[in-house]
Amino acid sequence: MKLATVKVEYTCGLTLTDRVTLDVTTGELQLPPRLLEVMATVGKTECSPAFSLEYLGYVLPVKTARNGKFDVSLPPAPPSGFRRALHSISYPTKDQRQQNGRLLHTLAAASIVGAVGYAHAAVQWDWATVFNTATLAGIGVILWYQGFSAMKGD
Repeated sequence: MKLATVKVEYTCGLTLTDRVTLDVTTGELQLPPRLLEVMATVGKTECSPAFSLEYLGYVLPVKTARNGKFDVSLPPAPPSGFRRALHSISYPTKDQRQQNGRLLHTLAAASIVGAVGYAHAAVQWDWATVFNTATLAGIGVILWYQGFSAMKGD
């Protein structure tokens, strides 16, 4: 049993954030009585909410069973050693995607500044100067777009 954070978001704008008990072997959640009571009260006038659990950096959807229990499908544990680093690159968490996006934006800015500096430092404009400037600027735009895609909200 571990403590985890859940977020319940309703269409009216109400967002409930609370701590729950998570059984890591089965994925079953134990919600506190106050949260169950508030959800039941709001559920009378609102449509079903978006219900999610934050666990090890992942945002996981919570499923409600017919018997009133709440379950979540937990991701597999990351491997150990060097494979853990590769796993975090292949399957980044939300925070890791944000950091990767910031890094890509920084590299994009450096590439654009490099293109401008290269263009201003050129003594003579020939096809190689134009090609290299355009390549650096193109790389900057591609990196900017990839950073933008990585930092999209979840």
